[in-house]
Amino acid sequence: MHEYIHKKYGAEWVGYPSIVGAGNNGCILHYEENTRTRVGTDMVLMDVGAEYHGYSADVTRTVPVSGKFTPRQKQIYDLVYQAQEAVFKLCREGTPFNQLNAKAKEVLADGLLTLGIIQDKKDVGIYYPHGCSHHLGLDVHDKSNYGDLKENMVITVEPGIYIPQNSSCDKKWWGIAVRIEDDVKIGKDSCELLSWAAPRKSEDVERKVAEKSILNEFDLPDLRPGKKAF
Repeated sequence: MHEYIHKKYGAEWVGYPSIVGAGNNGCILHYEENTRTRVGTDMVLMDVGAEYHGYSADVTRTVPVSGKFTPRQKQIYDLVYQAQEAVFKLCREGTPFNQLNAKAKEVLADGLLTLGIIQDKKDVGIYYPHGCSHHLGLDVHDKSNYGDLKENMVITVEPGIYIPQNSSCDKKWWGIAVRIEDDVKIGKDSCELLSWAAPRKSEDVERKVAEKSILNEFDLPDLRPGKKAF
């Protein structure tokens, strides 16, 4: 559905294979099988981006299929949202690139410690195993020297928390995976959020999921045996 809509808006292709993982599959950073059809009360993590006239987007949203986050899902989701908001404030010309991930790790570590998921801040990498940002352009991971940010650069901001089955924390957290990823354009004193149309706050995500979709009425005919050719 994502890729169909990309084409309807004039995008020639996808920027990368679509990553759609439900529940524990969301803990696999580049999960591309996209085969699970029974999701239940799990969340679905969707990392998808169109390639439009040669330039790639890279956006991730994590949504509760039931329409409402469970209390534990919401706690993790809101923590990731807080980390992203903190990083946005640093997205301006002159900021050293490595400060973005440092800020994300700081916020996530504090939150995971408070929730009792980790016992030491240095263990944040267990559940946040990637960087917060990369450059975006003709390639979904565009080349750069990763020095100071400059005006008109376009980068991603994508903190995440992934708690796979059999993790060392309380099993009530197992199978929760959240990433929120947006594309921003760096300005002199602030940044422009390019992917603003996709809701990010947990309450706004729930409201969007509650809306009726025209795709709900899309029914495929039953498959029946073919007729004899002669």
